Amino acid sequence: MRKTLNRLPATIAGAVVGVALAAAPVAGQEEETSEVFPGEVTGGVALTSDYVFRGISQTDGEPAIQGSLEYAIETGIAGSSAYAGFWGSNVDFDDGGEAHVEIDVLFGLRGDVGDTGFSWDLGAIYYWYPGASSRLDYDYWEIVPQVGYEINDLVSVSALYGFSPEFFGDTGLAHYVQGGVSVTPDLPFQGFDLSLDGTVGYQWIEDNSRAGAEDYLNWSLGATVSVKGLDFTVAYTDTDLSRSDCFSNTNLCEGRVIFAVGAAF
Repeated sequence: MRKTLNRLPATIAGAVVGVALAAAPVAGQEEETSEVFPGEVTGGVALTSDYVFRGISQTDGEPAIQGSLEYAIETGIAGSSAYAGFWGSNVDFDDGGEAHVEIDVLFGLRGDVGDTGFSWDLGAIYYWYPGASSRLDYDYWEIVPQVGYEINDLVSVSALYGFSPEFFGDTGLAHYVQGGVSVTPDLPFQGFDLSLDGTVGYQWIEDNSRAGAEDYLNWSLGATVSVKGLDFTVAYTDTDLSRSDCFSNTNLCEGRVIFAVGAAF
């Protein structure tokens, strides 16, 4: 077992694309707009040198191509929106070729608390590994509430809690907590944006012996430069698991530098 929410690169949040049709104005008549399909569709694609999830490689140290698509619509209740979508990536668990793809089905509610700078997200994720034998019990659910706070135009912080009633590989109850900070300094170059991001998380798993690893700490530090619709990311990620404590003496839990390029729509 080595599937343990801190992905690198982070799931892409695309620019909003609204689908609407505006009626042509007629003399003496106000212009009217009617939506053919209400809501917003966002998505993106990324190529990364390694798919790392909560500090652990999911592709045996090899590259991954990843994509996401989401549909969101305002509920009309306290500025909240309902959303549903998916995120996908290739994987390699060195399990005899059982799992090649991971598809995460995501849905939930999210919103902002007025103009306070606080945001929230009450979501759930189903992690699905099509093609893997059911005896491996790879597929599982996780409830992931999140909160965020924009301190000012420069700094924002976030926190999340992940709970699974039956974790990856039939390893029992699992809990994950993570805190993060993001700094977005102004650059002297027009057309360039910079984000500096750091996270610290801790994973608890009920059945450590079946999981193949003890409960562990993970962290990451990274920078993303956005230009011409592309995001270029470099990040360092690590855990406190030694090689001997990492899935039968593997190097999947060791520190590594990740490079990624992505585009959003």
